[in-house]
Amino acid sequence: AIAAAAPRESAAHGTASGLAKLLWLLRQPGAERAARVLTQADYLNGLLGGCWDVSDANNCLKSGWDARRQCWPDWLDALDVPQRLLPRVVMPGTPIGALRPELAQRHGFVPGTLLVAGTTDSTAAFLATGASRPGEAVTSLGSTLVLKVISEQPIFAPEYGIYSQPLDQLWLVGGGSNSGGAVLRQFFSDAQMAALTPHLEPGRPTGLDYYPLPAPGERFPVSDPAFPPRLTPRPADDAVFFQGLLEGIAHIERDGYRLLASLGAPWPSNVRSVGGGAGNAPWTRLRGALLGVPMLEPRYPQAACGAALLARRALMVE
Repeated sequence: AIAAAAPRESAAHGTASGLAKLLWLLRQPGAERAARVLTQADYLNGLLGGCWDVSDANNCLKSGWDARRQCWPDWLDALDVPQRLLPRVVMPGTPIGALRPELAQRHGFVPGTLLVAGTTDSTAAFLATGASRPGEAVTSLGSTLVLKVISEQPIFAPEYGIYSQPLDQLWLVGGGSNSGGAVLRQFFSDAQMAALTPHLEPGRPTGLDYYPLPAPGERFPVSDPAFPPRLTPRPADDAVFFQGLLEGIAHIERDGYRLLASLGAPWPSNVRSVGGGAGNAPWTRLRGALLGVPMLEPRYPQAACGAALLARRALMVE
């Protein structure tokens, strides 16, 4: 139903989207008694300040919010989504209320402590790095591989899972591969990877042409639900095998930024790294050589710091 109603550039496509979950909930018994659609962040804001009717633009994207036109689109009517359920949407960092007095007293906060609209965890992690100008990029090296770059124009390519989030007057364009730390842990423990890291030789490529995936299926930069992992041949030397896996993920990262650039995003001017793999210095050198750009240290490594920066910005505006 969403595929038929939603425009190609909407972030609401896919069975895991917030809109798909909402349509499922609307078919359940008792749905007619629902008062409001809430994300997890909205629910917490409601508990903290009683503001049950507001959400942020980034968390609403996958529920159908039109980030370009800054509105809930008319095509939601074709899906029988009641407009009365949809929250008022503001930009991340917008003051939305104050902490309830009894909570402020209980937890030692100043009376009238401001509540500010937040953002998604991945965007908060991006903000924490200090990246702020067009072309600055952040690679998340967690269980999966996620790339984000600041662009002056939005880019949407749902066939690759690429969509854009508003970032002040700019756009945060990104995509995520199924490759990443999860496939590394299929072969090595964290302790084993730490022991093998000093034996990595970024200046001497292994020549292994791996495409590391934990299981068949890829979404970005290749869109193929049956795309097979490529993990052979396996050399006898674990250090060479480990480096080959890291090289494979690095090639996927490069190809991901190439795809984003081919769709209109800027090629990274620099890249900051977050996630568990960010602390692997030889891997960072290897990735930097492939990308041909400076690899910078993030300002803060925790996503919570990005949320705190949003809150501070609201205080400065106030």
